[in-house]
Amino acid sequence: MTAAPALRELQCGFAEAVLGRGGDATRWVTGAGLAPAARLQVYANTIAGTQIDTLRGTYPAVLALVGAEFFEAAAARYRLLHPSTRGNLQGFGGAFADFLAALPEASALTYLPDVARLEWLRQEAALAADAAPLDPTAPAVLDDDEPVRLMLHPSLRLLASAHPVLTIWRYATAPAGGHLQLDGRGEQVVLWRDGGDVALAATDAASHACIAALASGHDLDAAQADALAADADFDLAACLRSLIAQGLVVGFTQTGERTT
Repeated sequence: MTAAPALRELQCGFAEAVLGRGGDATRWVTGAGLAPAARLQVYANTIAGTQIDTLRGTYPAVLALVGAEFFEAAAARYRLLHPSTRGNLQGFGGAFADFLAALPEASALTYLPDVARLEWLRQEAALAADAAPLDPTAPAVLDDDEPVRLMLHPSLRLLASAHPVLTIWRYATAPAGGHLQLDGRGEQVVLWRDGGDVALAATDAASHACIAALASGHDLDAAQADALAADADFDLAACLRSLIAQGLVVGFTQTGERTT
């Protein structure tokens, strides 16, 4: 008779078996008309299918670009190398872009990891906390001697790519027919949650530098300096108006030393 395992031993053995990592949990499984290995395989197939479906839903552009067969093979390999560590699958695909970057079979698609990064940022923006936008009509008393730091909406995300990543993503997710024409230039993308959807917009390098600095906690002077380094004609006021119009500024502070 097989000795009853400790709870932890049973849990770990079951997990190893259904996640395809080996181990022999069959000795603890009652077949009840089905071989123990086959019964475990039912669970393994269900988990694998759920995880691969999750990746399909998170990365529709990657799926469209590489095709279903390639995507499923890559996803099956990914789930073994990067098992879920949470009770839900919201964070399951977080390493998929880096996985694709290291995948020899995808090496010719140099833009593919950044397309995946863009799609993961969409996931993060969709799940981010909410915050009420700053009322642009509310009076504000500012001290000219104190640096101003803006607080941006929690859903705001940024991606700077050497590839036209947003153009590729839009083509893959909503192709208009014909061939995709690329000029080889990279794109900077801003993402944020807009109602129930995630908005994506390409922006110029200077505005991207400014927003990135603000999102990192730098004050307005430092953010403007970063932007001017990218474009001497950068208009800070126009950038701020755009952020406020989209509801992406949720507050400001005037404490602390100036950042550089």
